[in-house]
Amino acid sequence: MFLKPRVPEGGAIEDTDKMSMEKYSEIMKKRLGREYIKFAGNVITKVDPPKNSKVLEIGPGPGWAGIELLKKRKDLFLDGLEASKDMVRVASRNAADENLSDQTNYFKGFGEDMNTLPDDEYDLVISRDSMHHWDDPEKVFQEIYRVIKKEGKLYIQDSRRDLNLGGKFIVNLFGPIMAGKMLKYWKSSIAASFTPDEIRLMLEKNDLNDWTVEAYLMDLSIKKQ
Repeated sequence: MFLKPRVPEGGAIEDTDKMSMEKYSEIMKKRLGREYIKFAGNVITKVDPPKNSKVLEIGPGPGWAGIELLKKRKDLFLDGLEASKDMVRVASRNAADENLSDQTNYFKGFGEDMNTLPDDEYDLVISRDSMHHWDDPEKVFQEIYRVIKKEGKLYIQDSRRDLNLGGKFIVNLFGPIMAGKMLKYWKSSIAASFTPDEIRLMLEKNDLNDWTVEAYLMDLSIKKQ
């Protein structure tokens, strides 16, 4: 199968003249609400966070994925590391609206440089659809390894670039219905994503032998149990 080279999609998503991040948040919740709930369920069933876990979410965007996790697990406390100052504002407001301010702390930062965070700090690290924005995934993996506790857990989910015919069929035929005006952004995210084999090579290179990659029709996940 011919695979197109990755087209990076770096940079933070911020307010523009055409769309505020409040509006973006509203659209994403409407379009992907069930996916956020599914992600939260996967975190619980696939890695089973310990009680009272301290969670780091990398690239929370408007915050909905982590918020759904906290709604299912009210004993968790979440720090959200987000590259966009506008997303920090929106995620904080969304958490407040869900009465989760006491369990959340969103702040500006980048996965490649978490120098403000101490070693062995988190019981769980999560990320949903953020990895394709990372400039240097290997550096982020190294930083995660540093800030996560030795017995800590990990669950990362993102698109995969190497879609088969079934995946491409879904994007092109059902994409306009599923994503609406956001379809072009969905396609650019797929083009910026990594393949399961690319991620496996990065993990092997960095001796992250207890991190595993699972591949699905439309996406992939990285987990540490």
